[in-house]
Amino acid sequence: MHELFLTSHIANDDLSRTVRILQGYCGMKPVSLIERRLMWEGPRARTNLKGIDPGFLMRQPPQLAPVWRGLHEQLVRQSYILTLIYDVTRDFGQAEANGNEEKPVLDCDQLPGTLRWSDLPDPGVNRPVNTRPIISIEEQRGLCTIMQSMGHRFIKEIIQECYRFINNNVVFELSRYLQLPDHAGNKQQRKISTHLPPFQSLVAFDLENKWILTASVRVANGNDPDQMQQGIGELTTVKTEFEGCFDLHMVDRHTVDTRVKI
Repeated sequence: MHELFLTSHIANDDLSRTVRILQGYCGMKPVSLIERRLMWEGPRARTNLKGIDPGFLMRQPPQLAPVWRGLHEQLVRQSYILTLIYDVTRDFGQAEANGNEEKPVLDCDQLPGTLRWSDLPDPGVNRPVNTRPIISIEEQRGLCTIMQSMGHRFIKEIIQECYRFINNNVVFELSRYLQLPDHAGNKQQRKISTHLPPFQSLVAFDLENKWILTASVRVANGNDPDQMQQGIGELTTVKTEFEGCFDLHMVDRHTVDTRVKI
């Protein structure tokens, strides 16, 4: 699968206005999401990458086996940073905020999550949008254990606050990224937190608390020029319709490079 996307930055003061514009354009109220994103770094090696355990691959049901095999093929070719995504609610740290001693323990391996892999975006020659191969495997438990079995190392977690809109095949996501107060700045996070602090205590990654607006289209077969051209056409239409309102543009592909630096 390929993801095609354009990006714009939105000032925090313009958040309400942007939500109203997208709500009118898409004819829907936003879907409000809070996601916990755990980042796992692959082995710092160029060769002898083991990928996913063959026994695990053989145990997968028919509908998931091709997706897991596709991920395995990527991971034995190149080491990547993978992301595990878990839905949480805005009141996830309310027990701590209320002064309760008993805080809910979060064991991510017991929760359904999404494994996300994305490659370095394509060079973009003669294309007006960013494009990149992606793999998303949803509603899976035990993902942290799987990461460890592949030799991946947990490096950090962030919280994504997102408003999502959909118009035909185009998905709009208005997001900002937040960090746990104990790990703000350059503080290293050595292990996954079992308790999350109150939402209001989280610290924005961006010093100006800007939001990121992404317009994206997913294409089932990135090698099919007709599918790719249709997706590109949908995004360029959106870009044109929002000119003067949002500066939807391509990003430097190296700013979203998930390959592990050796």
